[in-house]
Amino acid sequence: MNAKKMIVMDLDGTLLNGDGIVTDVTKKHLKKLKEEGHIITIATGRILSRALVGTDGAEFANYVICDAGAAVFKNEGKDKEWKEVYANPLTKDIVQSIASYYDKNKFITINICDRNKIHHYDKTIDISEFLENISEIIHVSVSFINNEFVTEYFKIFKEKFPMLKVEIMQDSFRDVKWLEIAQKGVKKHKGIAEIARLEGISNENIIAFGDGLNDVEMLKKCGIGVAMKNALPEVKEQADYITSRTNNENGVIEFLKEYLVEI
Repeated sequence: MNAKKMIVMDLDGTLLNGDGIVTDVTKKHLKKLKEEGHIITIATGRILSRALVGTDGAEFANYVICDAGAAVFKNEGKDKEWKEVYANPLTKDIVQSIASYYDKNKFITINICDRNKIHHYDKTIDISEFLENISEIIHVSVSFINNEFVTEYFKIFKEKFPMLKVEIMQDSFRDVKWLEIAQKGVKKHKGIAEIARLEGISNENIIAFGDGLNDVEMLKKCGIGVAMKNALPEVKEQADYITSRTNNENGVIEFLKEYLVEI
């Protein structure tokens, strides 16, 4: 791999194994690639603090794209500091409007996410009071009692909030769905494109790995899109390659070793 590459990886179901960690083997090889000058990037729907869980602080990574593209952070390399490159937060007025739809007979919780914490709202207190100590809301996720309500509220929120991005998400291991809500235009690939611009990397030198529905666009738009062996069928259909091993078998690294790089 002569040209400088950007290697982009989703976390859950991709870089993390079933125990929710990055194996020592994977960390070792990613660290080596980083030392060789390649740009190692995590792209996840998680907030920053949760993205760092299970990755030993993601010291092997140069960047973390959080909240499915709503925020990007750069590894400063000192005192485990992560500098915000950009963020596209939601306003509190919008979040209050979303929360007004809470129905205890259909909703489990509304998850209001800032940079470091997920705040679980269930209407036990007034939403304006609940939001007082939350400074920057990056995105909102909504979990429901069953998948039928996911479809119902996807239609409602798409109609009521046309200025927002509303997506149905699905676990690649279980038949569990939920809604993700962020500013329109927020997407993992937007974060990838910004990092590529900053690092001077052409799209043909970007390799992206994923397993879920929110990975499809980045797999299609990046130079090389790779679906995990354990990915959803819809994701595999959109990828250039499929790994021969799952996330429980160091699938990302095994793919890189076999097809693209000598590590």
